[in-house]
Amino acid sequence: MIKRSAYYIRGKNKMNFFKKWYIYQKERFPILIYGTYVLAVTFAVFAFNNFLVKTEFENNVLTKTAVIEWKIIIPMFIVAFLQFLMVRIIDEFKDYEEDCKYRAYRPVPRGLITLKELKVLFIICAILQVIITLYVNHGNGLVFLLILWLFFAIMSKGFFIKNFLSEHILCEVFLDELLMPLLVIYLSSFITKVDFKAIIPLLILSYIISWIVEVARKVRCKEDEENGVKTYTAVFGIKKAMLILSVLETILMIIHTVILGQNYIWLIIGSYAVAIIVNIVFSIKQNKKTSKITEIYANMYILICYLSLGLLIK
Repeated sequence: MIKRSAYYIRGKNKMNFFKKWYIYQKERFPILIYGTYVLAVTFAVFAFNNFLVKTEFENNVLTKTAVIEWKIIIPMFIVAFLQFLMVRIIDEFKDYEEDCKYRAYRPVPRGLITLKELKVLFIICAILQVIITLYVNHGNGLVFLLILWLFFAIMSKGFFIKNFLSEHILCEVFLDELLMPLLVIYLSSFITKVDFKAIIPLLILSYIISWIVEVARKVRCKEDEENGVKTYTAVFGIKKAMLILSVLETILMIIHTVILGQNYIWLIIGSYAVAIIVNIVFSIKQNKKTSKITEIYANMYILICYLSLGLLIK
């Protein structure tokens, strides 16, 4: 009877362990949402580099067909997903004091998950990245991973100008989003030898998209603004925030056209036009519904841009 009770207690604790992490991911790192985004990024990197390799063979008039196995997407996805999770964990450390002051309802301030537990998870993620890189990527993958980590470490320290960046939100996002092109370079190394000049369009695309993601998730109507939370709509006002988002989406449309060409201009212009219309509607109505639609479509638009690179695979 005693043994059964002990077993029951252990089982209950185990259930609580999984439950609290489920709640944490639901509130702070929704696996389905982030997984979809990371998969889109991974697919875009794969498609673009696959296109470059095939073009290289064609330009050299070689009869051999350049084939990159699709299964390489799996390790690419895992290391990219781990990197996004690591970014979330570092943000929890960076924002801890501010969250305790203004957002005590979040999982870490309210004690659901501790910083010590997040530190352990961070170390596990880093170890897995190294193992996968060494096992799968036999090129310069580890070098690119270390460069990515170095930038990540500097970024986590606010580039040593944290006070300045906290007062200049656009400068902060300008620097922070440079992490994305570095991640794209690292992922590209899983496929082929990185041709920095050739992947410039993809690097710009990923950088601008990262900007859009950051701005879109911090766009709110006045009634949803929180004290101590620096959203773009709170700092600049709704109309200026929408102007910033529209400029970024215009740049994205241009680079999207450069990559896909005129053959798919209907897709490029159509998806872009909807984004601009949505932004205008929110600027005019400025309510909770149009605010949410703006965020949702901005994320749909970037997914369209990433996934459409699959059209390069023929």
